[in-house]
Amino acid sequence: MLRSLRGKRVRPGAVAVALAAAITVLTAGPGSHADDAAVTATVATTDDTVAAVEYDLGDEVFTDPQDWHGVSEVRAVVHYPRTIDGKLPVIVLLHGQQLPCYSPREEDWQWPCPPGVEPYPSHRGYDYLADALARDGFVVVAPSASGLNHHMGVAPQRARLVNRHLELLRQFTTTGDGPLAGHFTDVRTGEPVDADLRDRLDLNRVGTMGHSVAGEGVMYQAAEGNRGELPDGVRIRGAVSLASPGPSGFFDTLVKGAPFAVISTGCWSLGNESYFEKARGRSHTEGFLLRLVKGNHNFFNTEWTDGPEPSGGDDTTCPDTAGRPTPEQQQNLAVSYLRAFYAYALKGDRSALPVLTGHGQFPGVDTVTKSTKRR
Repeated sequence: MLRSLRGKRVRPGAVAVALAAAITVLTAGPGSHADDAAVTATVATTDDTVAAVEYDLGDEVFTDPQDWHGVSEVRAVVHYPRTIDGKLPVIVLLHGQQLPCYSPREEDWQWPCPPGVEPYPSHRGYDYLADALARDGFVVVAPSASGLNHHMGVAPQRARLVNRHLELLRQFTTTGDGPLAGHFTDVRTGEPVDADLRDRLDLNRVGTMGHSVAGEGVMYQAAEGNRGELPDGVRIRGAVSLASPGPSGFFDTLVKGAPFAVISTGCWSLGNESYFEKARGRSHTEGFLLRLVKGNHNFFNTEWTDGPEPSGGDDTTCPDTAGRPTPEQQQNLAVSYLRAFYAYALKGDRSALPVLTGHGQFPGVDTVTKSTKRR
């Protein structure tokens, strides 16, 4: 798959490796201060620590006959430790609304994409985050949702697309068979590979992250009122709304039975802070809020940061550039904060709490933190 970055034609995997080589991702332990230690991260395609594979079942294999008549792809990139001892928790990273096809021409924005036009690789924009989480002992799945975006799927469809991926992974990890069998390829070479995930996924410990409008999708999925839609054996133990416009008000998105986090961006929208406020006094577990005072919406996704207009690039609403974090600073923050959140939510690691509740944890980024519990 080819795309454009600063005038050069390169593969998305190469884009991710080049970006990761150029930025520093904070890798202090979950309970450490973010500036205690730092190393240069590499996207998991070339080393012996983390594997990165992709599966692709086609562009029109998902639909939601309940209340939506569009079609979407079932495609995802999976990062996981090459050495797995026992079963590992699973994290799903879902991107939000974006152009379905990688083209600045409106006539190309259809699904499936027209011949010669590639799908917008939005799901590859979290490779930097998936790699860091995989190194912490998680299996990280990043689905593509371009068809869903084209057909304007809303929160239930986004949740059910994630559920479809979780059901397929359940079948594969349980039996080694099912639709995913024989469909894994190496993200770097495109060659078929055997994904060693048989009996390796703990789907009773699933965490999710929804970026932009996908934030409502993962909150819908995690809400107790929608738990009956989850595949058998799947339990959502932590959900994150990242730079989301907030709830539409049409769906049950109140998360009461699992830890949740809201990351809002002051230079785009603080709308998703209402998830946090509505859960105060009603949630049985702890919720967290992190506000990036001058944060940007697109910068959490590397493919959107450098993507074509009209929807790519810097989408800030702040006219003053002073004090605004760079893409690298926002991505570093996402790595540090989400490593801590999933360590707490999926592994019960309370040493991660200072990162989730403390101030001044993220160098160069002005933030505000809150918790639904008094501390």
